[in-house]
Amino acid sequence: MPSNYTVNCLLDSVAKTVGEGPFWEPVTKTLYFVSAFDGAVHLWSEPNNYHSTIQVTEKQGSCVSFVIPCQSGGFLAGINNTIVHCDWQAGELKRRVLREVDPQEPIRFNDAKCDPAGRLLAGTMSWEKEAAVLMKPEAGSLFGLDLDGSIKRLDTGFSISNGLGWHGNTFYFTDSLARVIYAYDWDAEGFSISNRRVAIDFAKLPEQEKLGVPDGLAVDADGRLWVACFFGSRVLCLDPQSGQVVSQIPMPVPNVTSCCFGSDGELFVTTANHWGVREGEQPPPQAGSVFRVTGLDGIRGTPSVMYKGSLPPISD
Repeated sequence: MPSNYTVNCLLDSVAKTVGEGPFWEPVTKTLYFVSAFDGAVHLWSEPNNYHSTIQVTEKQGSCVSFVIPCQSGGFLAGINNTIVHCDWQAGELKRRVLREVDPQEPIRFNDAKCDPAGRLLAGTMSWEKEAAVLMKPEAGSLFGLDLDGSIKRLDTGFSISNGLGWHGNTFYFTDSLARVIYAYDWDAEGFSISNRRVAIDFAKLPEQEKLGVPDGLAVDADGRLWVACFFGSRVLCLDPQSGQVVSQIPMPVPNVTSCCFGSDGELFVTTANHWGVREGEQPPPQAGSVFRVTGLDGIRGTPSVMYKGSLPPISD
């Protein structure tokens, strides 16, 4: 594994709350991510080194948990317990709720990704009373939004649904509170999963007490999992076949939330700003920053995938 990598701060303390959900769009070379609890979608354009934000919700107590660009234009955002299509029309951001899930439950969306066919998979979790203290444990589910806009529940019983990804016919999905990454058999044709089993159990890893909990993840071309460690100050590279640590990248902040691969094998890493900070204290330096890891020679990442469903223009 690479040993001459470099960790650079790309955007310093840019997330006011919890930076999450990085997505690399290779054509325009744009990085998307969210700052969850202040309702902001962030974009960073590599060609002109320009950073901008889009306020997708201003409602107090709301959460925007993921952003996925759409092939037909605009992007999908997870806002509370809804999947929302956002797009620009005449210079104005328009929003349309595509689907709402479990309206009677105290839940919200968390992490999400599109499968290689461009269908969205998104996990939910209970709202938290405080960090990792849930209003309703095991209330989370995994949902699949098909290309025709229909939605179905793929699995349920999770506390904090999190990092997900694919390698071949295997799908990976995380429950952060259980500290487990599950593997499933992936049926692409049927848009379904089966045979859930434990691929990675953080409680069984060396020095597990220092690792925190598994958060977002990325999968490289060889099937290794690159897992952000919340409360753990690192990104772990894990072999899901053996369940063991291959290598790790220490990060200069405690709460590492997610990661995605860029165009050239680099890794973009998001972090949280305020989480775990006692009242009256300041977050540590660079908390909430986006970091860029380069020098990962020989590592080929799997690309982020847009949502490829057909979405008509948003009407007033």
